[in-house]
Amino acid sequence: KKNLLYFSLCIILFSSCGKTLEDRLIGDWKLTGGYRQRAFDRDYFTTGFENGVFTFNENGTAVYKDVFDTLYGYWNANRYTGSFYNHDNGRWDDRSYRFLKINLVNFNRNRYINWEFDDFIFKNNRRRIKATQYSISTDRVFEFVQN
Repeated sequence: KKNLLYFSLCIILFSSCGKTLEDRLIGDWKLTGGYRQRAFDRDYFTTGFENGVFTFNENGTAVYKDVFDTLYGYWNANRYTGSFYNHDNGRWDDRSYRFLKINLVNFNRNRYINWEFDDFIFKNNRRRIKATQYSISTDRVFEFVQN
């Protein structure tokens, strides 16, 4: 009985230590670049927001700040299940995705960000984010690094 109690306690302890999806995003992030992913190549682009820092706060508020400007707003992230057509087997399959929404604005300067990413993944031990906006012809990919 002691072994079972000890085993149960370990499982509860380790499962409670995991960070939620939102917890992993909280902090400062820098946009390092973006590109359109085509069938055989990438078309790199700039957004005008590569020189500043995005701050995602625990309460869902967000700030973008560079030397010229500050934008305020909110962010939201979660998991969802979506369907996609699997060309390998000719069927519709379900897959788990992570969405990320970033809405920031500075009304005085008429600048805003309204980005909705259909999926994102963590890379390099959760120090990088690769966020994707899916489309029929070319997916748009944004890459962030923890600051």
